[in-house]
Amino acid sequence: MRGERYIVFLIAAVLIAGCQREPELKIAVRECAPLPAGGRASARAAVLDGKAYVFAGRDSAGHYLNDLWQYNPETDAWTYVSQCPGNKRVNATIAAADGALYMGLGYSASHAYNDTAYQRDWWKYDPQNGQWTSLAQYPCANTIAPVTSTDGNDIHVYYGCGRFMSADRWRYNTLTNEWQPVPPGEVLHRSAFGCTGAALRGTLYFGCGFDAHNLTDWYSVELAPNKWRKRTSMPGKGREFAAAAASDEYIYVFGGRYFAGDMSGGEIFNTYLRYEPETDRWRWCGTMPCGSAENQIAFTIDGKAYFGLGEDEKGIVINQLYCIEE
Repeated sequence: MRGERYIVFLIAAVLIAGCQREPELKIAVRECAPLPAGGRASARAAVLDGKAYVFAGRDSAGHYLNDLWQYNPETDAWTYVSQCPGNKRVNATIAAADGALYMGLGYSASHAYNDTAYQRDWWKYDPQNGQWTSLAQYPCANTIAPVTSTDGNDIHVYYGCGRFMSADRWRYNTLTNEWQPVPPGEVLHRSAFGCTGAALRGTLYFGCGFDAHNLTDWYSVELAPNKWRKRTSMPGKGREFAAAAASDEYIYVFGGRYFAGDMSGGEIFNTYLRYEPETDRWRWCGTMPCGSAENQIAFTIDGKAYFGLGEDEKGIVINQLYCIEE
């Protein structure tokens, strides 16, 4: 009898666990054309004139890159664009403003364990004439994986890390070619790295990352007045190096890593979530078609969220791209 009760208990536990894994939302995900250059992790993406541009990263052989690719959603096709004159790098940043692309920062392994590994160069690429222009250098060495957003002529670059985790906030003006510090927000004062975020209707939503712990906190930032607001934290475990993109109404957060130390490595998520700004609510959307992934790209075109690339729990890079169909 005891054995029978034990079996029933196990069955019930499995059923309950299965119910808990059922997503709150069932959202269609469309598979798009893969990046022709093969798998890539730790790249960055921005959108200009209805096309996405993917910059730098690391390929399947572990080589760092400094190339620029364009994705056209109308033709579902990729086009090689150019090579940035700067060093090859990972965890850089890219932004679109004033009809041009601005990119740089990140980390270059060619100078490992040296301050010169933290790339401070900043470049402008003009798609109209294919010209690259070297601009004012980033003011500090905390250049790895910042969260970047644009507001008119200003490009905001938040957080990132170098030798240490940072709470850096800088604003670059495309007209004056100058970097200026952004005053601390009203709420957020901690240092962190591996944060993520995306902008929706002029407001940046971001958070997560890692300080001494895996973080779940989440914020909204009205960039022009620098007004910060604490929002509902992401449910579940904290995550770093996740990707985020907006749709017409929501923010989606994809994958990422739960860091548990150098010995165990923690967990790489195969799930994605949706944040709803109007209700300040998180909803679990289920698992990504690519499986577990971190260091992905994500971007928004015409109100649709795209995500993909990155690497899985074995370090195998991914070249597939997907689109959320709400």
